[in-house]
Amino acid sequence: MIEQLSGREIKHRETSLRIERNAVDLVLRNGLDNLTVDMICEASGISQRTFFNYFKTKDAAVIGDEPPKIDEAQARAFIATDGPDLLAEVLELVVTTSLRGSPDTTLLADRLRLFERNPQLLLKQMERMNRITTELSELIYLRINRNATPTASESELRDKANLLAHAMLGVLRYMTTQWITSDGSDTTDSLTHTSRLLRTTLRTL
Repeated sequence: MIEQLSGREIKHRETSLRIERNAVDLVLRNGLDNLTVDMICEASGISQRTFFNYFKTKDAAVIGDEPPKIDEAQARAFIATDGPDLLAEVLELVVTTSLRGSPDTTLLADRLRLFERNPQLLLKQMERMNRITTELSELIYLRINRNATPTASESELRDKANLLAHAMLGVLRYMTTQWITSDGSDTTDSLTHTSRLLRTTLRTL
């Protein structure tokens, strides 16, 4: 279903994106320590009051204030599918969720450059991703429970789901560092490579 937005919602998104782009550009040019809210406001043509209506801090404007959320339709499809490659599907779900706050590849690539220069920003991004661990674990549980044997222990299934959810966030951190070193390479190629590497590594351990 195509998301229908009101004129007000469209304007809100456009303003938020303009603030984010200007904040990222200012950090790239002047450094994170030199960034101020006043600089962002001047570049964006807004008041401080407007800025704080959108973002709580300058760092939030740089990495995006809203924590990523798993798309409801994608979550339902993940639970219902009988695909044989659970690892790859969980990884794809995590990656697409983490990128949902980056509306264009240029902004994504610029943010990756900032993560390289400012590891504290990468840490904050990963902390944001940690918020979806519980939700992701529940989706994995529902998926594996569909095909579980009648004698399967619910507690063991939930432990497996929780372990995989936490592990995938670690894999996402690995992928992010790979994007940084490759200057923001195509995410589809990176996802395919990481999925293959993950499967072959687990087989050899």
